[in-house]
Amino acid sequence: MILREKALDIESFINNHFIDNEGRVYTFLDRSTKQTPSDELFSDVGERQNMMDFSVPGFSRRDVAMYENCGMTTGAYLISLVFRYRVEKNEENLIKARRCFNALKSIFKMGRKLETGFFPKTYGGRFSNETSSDQCLYAIYSMNNFYEFASVEEKKEIDFMIPAIADFWRKRKYIYNYWDQKNMQWPVFRFPIFMLLAYKHSGDKKFKDEYERLLSDWDKNYPKQFNLLGLKQQGLIEPNAYEKKFNAWIVSSMPDYFTMRMIELEYFLKNDPQNPLAPRWKQSVLDMWKQARLALAPDGKAYHMVLVDMDTGEIRRPEPCKLRTSRMGWSSMIARGTVQAMGFYPDNSDMKKTVDNILTLLDIDDMTYYDETERLPAKESFKTRFLSGDAITNWLWAYWQGRAQKLW
Repeated sequence: MILREKALDIESFINNHFIDNEGRVYTFLDRSTKQTPSDELFSDVGERQNMMDFSVPGFSRRDVAMYENCGMTTGAYLISLVFRYRVEKNEENLIKARRCFNALKSIFKMGRKLETGFFPKTYGGRFSNETSSDQCLYAIYSMNNFYEFASVEEKKEIDFMIPAIADFWRKRKYIYNYWDQKNMQWPVFRFPIFMLLAYKHSGDKKFKDEYERLLSDWDKNYPKQFNLLGLKQQGLIEPNAYEKKFNAWIVSSMPDYFTMRMIELEYFLKNDPQNPLAPRWKQSVLDMWKQARLALAPDGKAYHMVLVDMDTGEIRRPEPCKLRTSRMGWSSMIARGTVQAMGFYPDNSDMKKTVDNILTLLDIDDMTYYDETERLPAKESFKTRFLSGDAITNWLWAYWQGRAQKLW
């Protein structure tokens, strides 16, 4: 019951602080005031450099901070509410879920300014030409989860939006701008799930064909995307200059990396279980979880970067350097990915302990973007000033999916 009480407090905090007038979940709040960031919060950041300091032409840094990941945060919150409704059947949860769905729908409609199917980043609550595959992934995955409880009209809308978003990427061969990078080739491993979801909601064979085409290139496009540490240790990925210097493998960005892959693998294993690749998918779930937990800190947070000694396998923190080596509150994302992994490894007691530890230790004030200013590049030190919508919504997703899986 203690975790449930915490879940209710976190949900109340989201509803009172993290939701805008359209139902979108903010990406960041000022951690000192629990309010949306002010322009003054960025007064010492300096002149615009690039994407890493929230520099987007035509928008203030405040605009970017509020909405950079709102497709992800709103989608994650929607999924948590869907799982809560499955567990408790409270109509209020369905009302809140519908608010999130309408928020995602409003983003989709805004994207029509460029093209139907373009799912934009709505900096400052306005249209931008920016998007990312992770925003789209959370949006279509969460709408698919909501579909079970959607009205007849909402089902029609979802059946239109998911294929449209998938087709936006398919037609471009997964090439689109990303901040200051023009015509960037997005990693193709992200998109088979887009095609499988689009096929489910449209029945259009072109999506099934594209799904199968992308999977046919699995060995060419995928091996370096899963279990990176294992591939490094097997000599299949060469060490970079930093790794050679310190005789240690870098493990970094685990919260983001692990949980993106778990969305994809969970969906594949549940919806295409007879695929010849399914045994490899299931093994990837276990391998990636083992890799992700290396990044967990004793206080329940996660390290953005750890080192694994090439000779002994010892885990250590790097010295502060020009790379990001700080702690962060995104460990809740590892908890959520671990809950999903337990759907395929239900008897793994270490996974259960991992989830229990993270959810128990993290409180609202721990749901940070980054900590430890001295462990960030100077131009990014301002990122320690935020509470993270990704962290807080993924905590709820982890808890309520865990409840649905009868972990507690």
